[in-house]
Amino acid sequence: MQKAKKLIGLALVTCMAISMVAGCGDKETTEPSNSTNAAAESSVAAESSAALDPVELQWYVVGNGQPNDMDKVLEEVNKYLQPKINATLKLNIFTWGDDFENKMSAKIQSGEKFDITFTANWACNYQQNAPKGAFVDLTPLMDQYAPETKKLLGENVIKGASIDGKLYAIPTNKEMAHNWGFLVNKDMADKYGIDLSTIKKFEDLEPALAIIKEKEGANGVEAFQTLTGESAYRILDFEKLVDDNVPGALYGDGRDTTVVNDFATPEAMSLFTTLNKWYKAGYIRKDADTITDYAPARKAGKVFATTASLKPGKDAEQSISDGVNWKQIDITPPRATTREMTGSMQAISKTSPNPERALMFLELMNTDPYLCNLVNYGIEGVHYTKLNETTIEQTQAGKDNYNNSLQWLFANQFNTYLFSTEDPDKWNKFREYNASSAPSPILGFTFNTENVKTQIAALTAVKKQFMPGLETGKVDPATVVPKFTEKLKAAGLDAALAEMQKQVDEFVAKK
Repeated sequence: MQKAKKLIGLALVTCMAISMVAGCGDKETTEPSNSTNAAAESSVAAESSAALDPVELQWYVVGNGQPNDMDKVLEEVNKYLQPKINATLKLNIFTWGDDFENKMSAKIQSGEKFDITFTANWACNYQQNAPKGAFVDLTPLMDQYAPETKKLLGENVIKGASIDGKLYAIPTNKEMAHNWGFLVNKDMADKYGIDLSTIKKFEDLEPALAIIKEKEGANGVEAFQTLTGESAYRILDFEKLVDDNVPGALYGDGRDTTVVNDFATPEAMSLFTTLNKWYKAGYIRKDADTITDYAPARKAGKVFATTASLKPGKDAEQSISDGVNWKQIDITPPRATTREMTGSMQAISKTSPNPERALMFLELMNTDPYLCNLVNYGIEGVHYTKLNETTIEQTQAGKDNYNNSLQWLFANQFNTYLFSTEDPDKWNKFREYNASSAPSPILGFTFNTENVKTQIAALTAVKKQFMPGLETGKVDPATVVPKFTEKLKAAGLDAALAEMQKQVDEFVAKK
């Protein structure tokens, strides 16, 4: 009880401190030593935090692996954290794909003690892990330990990220919509006089691919990159009800709430046919169905065009990350779905010895610009230099030793600096983008797989058998899609779709 009282008191102090240091969306970063108010709050926080036992918070995220200077950055983070909440941070960044998935799955299944993990609809699966009891229900804790985070996210985002009315993870405050299109190597396009403004739909890319194949094919350049999972299929923008491995979706344009087998729609068949044509023409690499890591070829400058989830300034962000001059081409309009609300989140493990302190830390990450930028960009004067209050330039040491490029992952993106190559009006454009997006008719819906979990597993296996060839253009869809559909039906497709439709109808009726 005494510990609880101390935590409550510290939570109140932290909230007061946050209100002094930074308002929601404030772009000016202020270190404690640079402000009388900040110094005062630091003194008060230190007095209160001293009453708590020191704890170390273990935080696991996905990314490019552990940077060389992580220990240096964490040393600065911990100097800042200890006076506030008497906590130190151990941040672990695993690599993309199986590394993160396998390690976090093992930790969750074994009941290993840790505090915070990145989770999403595509990694450390939020919709599957939360209902199984892997994460703490944050709903009753938000008002006490993260009131400013709750306020800045807003009701719609929290509703969209909740499962059966309970919030199990904190969404990153970023773009809350998506659209699909292309990332194109602008230097190659300029070199060969390719007019990117003429590309309005998927098929319009074909003449450019023919040029690149002719001019750069001998140099090992992929005219069009589409890989297993990271594929062009996503440009159809179906609103999936389980995940990308399971058939069952609504049309992404919000036309109705009818659940369809998206893999067998006329739109899918048309796309598969185009990809098969491109594959035969040599625009897609012959072994695309066996490649799972898209990054190496892109960073080596060996990709001309690829499908991508877009947002304002995505090309500038990706250019910094890859060292390639990308140009984005928007194809679909912005949409707000549950997928965006759950696309980048931080959950507190049910095994955390200190869930309240972990939530206090996430509150600081969302509301304290200094801490947020320290974790994102490293140490000023070492990893970056400030050009003005909102703009930075990465040093060579930053590029080599602390180049996370994960601003969309860590907390409140609206509080992060911009690089000099980015649009200075980027955050205002993000706000406009969010406001302009059309909401899904089932925003906040989460499908409960319990009644059809056997079918879901079987359907996933079938998808993994057939989709790699279809989404990379390697097989003829006229022959393969009927076989694919037949196998899906044998695996329980009709029962799964019926259960999806039932739950969607119930959700809409309640809404």
